[in-house]
Amino acid sequence: MKKILKWIGGILGLLLLLAIGTAFYLRNTAQNRLAQKYEVQPKAIAIPSDSASIQAGQKWAASLCTGCHGGDLAGTEFFKTPDLGTINAPNLTPGGKGGLYSDLDWDRAIRHGIGKDGRPLLIMPSKDFQYMSDEHIGQIIAYLKNLPAVEQSWEAPQTTFLCDVLFQVGAFGDALNAETIDHTKPAHYAPQRGVTTEYGNYLVKISGCRTCHGPQLNGGKDPNPEAPMGPNLTPGGNLPGWGADGFMKTLRTGVTPLGKEINGKFMPWKEIGKLEDDQLQAIYSYLMAQPNLATAEIKN
Repeated sequence: MKKILKWIGGILGLLLLLAIGTAFYLRNTAQNRLAQKYEVQPKAIAIPSDSASIQAGQKWAASLCTGCHGGDLAGTEFFKTPDLGTINAPNLTPGGKGGLYSDLDWDRAIRHGIGKDGRPLLIMPSKDFQYMSDEHIGQIIAYLKNLPAVEQSWEAPQTTFLCDVLFQVGAFGDALNAETIDHTKPAHYAPQRGVTTEYGNYLVKISGCRTCHGPQLNGGKDPNPEAPMGPNLTPGGNLPGWGADGFMKTLRTGVTPLGKEINGKFMPWKEIGKLEDDQLQAIYSYLMAQPNLATAEIKN
């Protein structure tokens, strides 16, 4: 009996050592991914200086950037938990990154997910922004360059051992877009603005709707373990009953026509709701043009 217990103890000890070794390997691999440098040549695009273009850039930033970087774009404490660490959204004004970034640096960060130092940006949705046209990227950069300087500094991401392990096994989804997007892909164009399915498709792409609502938009799940199921946005879901007006009102108030409040932590309705009426109508038009799909089942 003692011999059997000794063997069992030895096996358990080996398994424990194996588990510890695997955890350290995963952690080191994660750190190497975060420290890797990318040599990507961004595209030189024309940056406008007229007031109309700067105003257009402000509108794009309001719907696409303020959710993470704050209303004044001076940064936020995006994520903080003792078990996983701290991830801050940086200050984009001239008092922060804006005072250091060139036009090319901005394009590299926005459409490629790579910082000025060549390292990948954590939780930067460049997989969506890569579809933005040169014109719209130029408008955003013009607006960022004309922001008032806010003297606000944020520490670099600080991740715990556990966070690194979970990150390496994919628990946080595609958190490093620099690894997965095609950096040689030519910039996409923007369709002519109007209440069309083509323009709606463009807005759905750059807004990252498929991250939470699935590749076919019939329901999905954000990688955040706390995130709820993203509902079905195709005609197989509830949206046809809302109508375009109900859809717009929902994104402006955060309350559905059925009286359900939307959790703004996971669905950025305040930001998307800042799009203008014709843009929201274009999105609705595109969604209603999708196949009538049953709501996807998400396996836990």
